[in-house]
Amino acid sequence: MKIHCLQTGDVQIKSRHQLARYEARPARVVDVLTDKDWSPRLPIGCWLIEHPEGLILVDTGESSHANDPGYQPWWHPFMQRCERRWVKPEEEVNTGIQALGFNLREIRWVIMTHMHGDHAGGIGHFPDSEIILSKKEAHDALAWSGPVQGFLNMHYPKWLKPTITTHDDGPFESFDRSMVVTKDGAVRIVPTPGHTLGHQSVVVDTGTHYVLIAGDAAYQESYMLEGRIDGVAVNAKLHHDSTRRMRELCKRKPTITQFAHDCDSAKRLEQKIFTIVSD
Repeated sequence: MKIHCLQTGDVQIKSRHQLARYEARPARVVDVLTDKDWSPRLPIGCWLIEHPEGLILVDTGESSHANDPGYQPWWHPFMQRCERRWVKPEEEVNTGIQALGFNLREIRWVIMTHMHGDHAGGIGHFPDSEIILSKKEAHDALAWSGPVQGFLNMHYPKWLKPTITTHDDGPFESFDRSMVVTKDGAVRIVPTPGHTLGHQSVVVDTGTHYVLIAGDAAYQESYMLEGRIDGVAVNAKLHHDSTRRMRELCKRKPTITQFAHDCDSAKRLEQKIFTIVSD
């Protein structure tokens, strides 16, 4: 198997969105909205997995239309005032996949960690793929109230009928539940709620090590190691439990962690840099 880290432009968020100061969600949300400081420009990552049973895409990145007038809800203070985006048409995920020499119709599975705009913006490129969401994420993202929580479901393709998972294939390593994607068991989905209640991550077993593709389960590896939460995480308790399970996974077998907005994710993947968890 080979795994490619693809970047679909950049995003900039408030510093207290990237790393929260408070545990209680109301305080964190106010902190983000009133924060005058911005994070550095951060990558918007997604991943292509070459597997003998078919190509697997984890997340679809942002759309180049994200800054078009009217794309972001005018009434949503967070999307209007707390995010900046840079995505050119040639930086969308479809172009990145084609640059690797693959046809979009070769993508067998699209596994969504969650459905926020910077992860689901490219989903419309994959009408021929099986799109996998957790049951809770599908419920929240497809609801009429989805946009309030950052799910821009007005931009989801009309044909979207995802495969829903409740991760019923038994425990896996430090996780109580999992879903086996490939027949050889090399690619599994595990629940990692916190950032959203239905957030999930992908574990790829290469034989010698794991690659943990964890979306926004943490915004960078150091935050995962420290058990720090982001400013918009829906549930802090679940977030802490998810990062604890990720740290335990890293202890059980050499693991390369991948997070969507971690500037070092691509480097860790390319140079095979394993995560070190101190006791």
